[in-house]
Amino acid sequence: MTLLKQIMLAIISFMLLIFVAVGILNFSTINNYIVSQLGTNAKHTANSLGLAIASVTNPKDLSGAQTMINSVFDSGYYSMIKLTGLEGETLIESSQPLVVNSVPKWFVNNVKLEAPVAQSEIMIGWNKFGTLHVQSNTGIAYYELYNIVQNVFYVLLAMSITALLISYLGVKAIFIPLKKVQKQAEAILQNSFILQEKIPFTVDVRQIVLAMNVMITRVKDVFEQSAKTLSKYEELLYKDEQTVLFNRRYLQNNFKEYISSEEYSSGAASMITCKDLRDLKQEIGFNGQQKLIKSIASIISQNALGMLRARLNEDDFIIVSPNLTTQNAKNLTDKILLTIKEEFIKFNVDMDKHPVFAAIVPYGPKTPLKDVLTTADITLARAKEGKNFASLIYKSDKEIVLGKEQYKELIETSLKNGMFKFAGQKVESDFAELVHRELYIRLVDSEGRWQIASYFMPMVNEIKMTVEIDLYVLNKFADMLRGGMLEKMQYAINLGKDILSSAQHFNEFENALKKIKQYASAKIYIEIPNKDDIDTAVLVGFHQRLRSLGFGFGLDHFGFDAKSIERLSAVNPDYVKIPAANLIDFLGGEASEQRSWFEAMMMSRGVKIIATGVENDEQKQNLQNLQINSMQGILISEIENIG
Repeated sequence: MTLLKQIMLAIISFMLLIFVAVGILNFSTINNYIVSQLGTNAKHTANSLGLAIASVTNPKDLSGAQTMINSVFDSGYYSMIKLTGLEGETLIESSQPLVVNSVPKWFVNNVKLEAPVAQSEIMIGWNKFGTLHVQSNTGIAYYELYNIVQNVFYVLLAMSITALLISYLGVKAIFIPLKKVQKQAEAILQNSFILQEKIPFTVDVRQIVLAMNVMITRVKDVFEQSAKTLSKYEELLYKDEQTVLFNRRYLQNNFKEYISSEEYSSGAASMITCKDLRDLKQEIGFNGQQKLIKSIASIISQNALGMLRARLNEDDFIIVSPNLTTQNAKNLTDKILLTIKEEFIKFNVDMDKHPVFAAIVPYGPKTPLKDVLTTADITLARAKEGKNFASLIYKSDKEIVLGKEQYKELIETSLKNGMFKFAGQKVESDFAELVHRELYIRLVDSEGRWQIASYFMPMVNEIKMTVEIDLYVLNKFADMLRGGMLEKMQYAINLGKDILSSAQHFNEFENALKKIKQYASAKIYIEIPNKDDIDTAVLVGFHQRLRSLGFGFGLDHFGFDAKSIERLSAVNPDYVKIPAANLIDFLGGEASEQRSWFEAMMMSRGVKIIATGVENDEQKQNLQNLQINSMQGILISEIENIG
C-alpha cells in the first residue's frame, strides 16, 4: 500500500470516528430534548385541562369532563388521558396504541422513546376530586426525531465528504513532489536525468527533493565523465590519430571475433591503397594533405556504415563487410573510389603520381586476418596493372557465384520446407538473470549438413530478405516452445537491424512476440547488433516495445567508442556483449583508471557485461581478474544443434 493510501486511510478512519461520535452526541441531545418536550407539553395540558374540568365537573355527573377529555384526546397529540378518583380508581380514560407513520421499523425498534406521564390534581372547592394523567403521543415524536436525525446525518455526511476531499487534495498536493521523485528514480533506470525545478515548501519533502536532485546530478556527472574518459581511452588505444578510423590493433582483435562468430564469419574485405599520401604535402601543402586524408577517411566512414573501417598504415585502408558478397563489396568500393577521385581533383592532386587502387577479398569462417591481408596485397598488385581508381575482386576456385533469382529461390524453398534449424550456446554468469542460451540459425543443406549463418546470410542480404528470416526465427521459436521441444530456461534470440523499422511487417513481428510470451516459461531476450548505422531513436522505440511485452534486451558487439556509449545512455539494455579480447585489451594490464571509469559508467546504468568469444583458460582468468564473470564462448559451452 502506498504512503498516500495509508495517510488517506488514517484520515478516513479519523473522520469516521468523528462522524460517529458527533452523530451519537447529536442523537442523544435531540432525543433528550424531545422527551423533555413531550413531558413539558403533557404537563401543560394536564394543568390546563385539569382546571377546565374542575370548573364544570359535577361529582355525580362526569359527562362534561368526558367531553373535555375526548376533545383534547382527539387532537392526536396524546397517547393517554386518564381521570382517576381519590382511591385511584379510573373514572375516565382515553388511550390509543403506538402508531408510527413514515418512519422505518428498524428505527422504531432500536430507538426507545418513553414519554413521561404528567399529573394534575383536580379540586372542586376546597376538596380534592381526583387526579388527571396525561401522556404525549410518541408516534409524532418518532417522526420528528427521525427527520431531525436524517437531516443531521446528511449535514455531517456532506461535511465529512467535503473535509475528505479537501484533505485528499491537500495530501496529494504535498505528495506531488514525492511522485516526481519516484519518476526521477524510474527515469534513471531509463537513462534520463530529470531535475525538479520547483522545490516544495514542506520542509521534509523539500529535503528529499533536494537530495534527489543532488544524487541525479552526481549520477549524470559520473556517467558523462565516464563516457568521455572511456571514449578518450578508446581513441588512444584503437583509433588512428589522424583520421579517427580504427587502427590495425582494433582490426586484429575484432576480425578474430568476426570469424569466430555465427553471423559475421563470412563476407568481404576491401583494401584501398592510396600511393604516397605522405608526399602529398610537397604538392598541396601540409594543411591540404591533412584535409585530404581526413576527407578520404570521412568518405570511407560515410559509405561503409555498420562495417568495420580501419587504417592499416599511412597509405592503406580496409573495410570489413560481414554478410556481403564480393560483388556488392566491389560496388560499394567503386563508389568510394569515385568519390575519392573527386576529392583528388578538388585538391589538384597529380593522380598519376598518387594512384588509388582497391582489392576485394572474400573471407570465411576461421580465415586468419594475415591470409586476408596477404590475398589483398596479391590482388592489389594485379589491380595496379589496370587503370587508376579501379578495384579488383580476388577469385577463389571454391567461390560459387549465384544470381539473385537463384539466391531468392534457394532461400524461399528453404523457408517453405523448414530447412532452417536452431543451434544454441549457453551463457554462464554469476547473475541468474543473465544465464541463458543464445540461439543461432542454421541451414540444413541438400546433403544434410548444418551450415552456420555466415553460409547463407550474404545471399539473404543480397536479396533483402533479412526481415523474413527473423520472422521465421521468431515463429519457429514460438512453435518449439509450444511443443515442449526446448529446455525450460532463458533464451536469447538475435535479430538483424532491418526489423527495427520494418513498418510493413510490424503486425507479424508483434504477433510473433506475443506468441512467444504466451508459451515461454522463463524470460526471453532479444539481441540487436550494436551497429553505427542503426538510428538510436529507432532502437529506443524498439526497446520500449519489447519491454512493454515483457522481453529483455541486449546489445551485441558493443564497443567503447563515443557512439556506443551514447547509445547505451539512450537505450539502457539489460546487458551488452563485448568481445573478450577487447575487454582484456582495453581494461586489463595497467589500465586501472579506464577500468574504474568503465565500472562506474556501467553501474550508474545497471547494465551488465557478458564477455563473448572466450576460447581459453588464460582469457577466462584475465576476465575474472577484471571481475567479469558473465561469459560466452567455446571454452564455456560448445554450440549444439537443437532442431
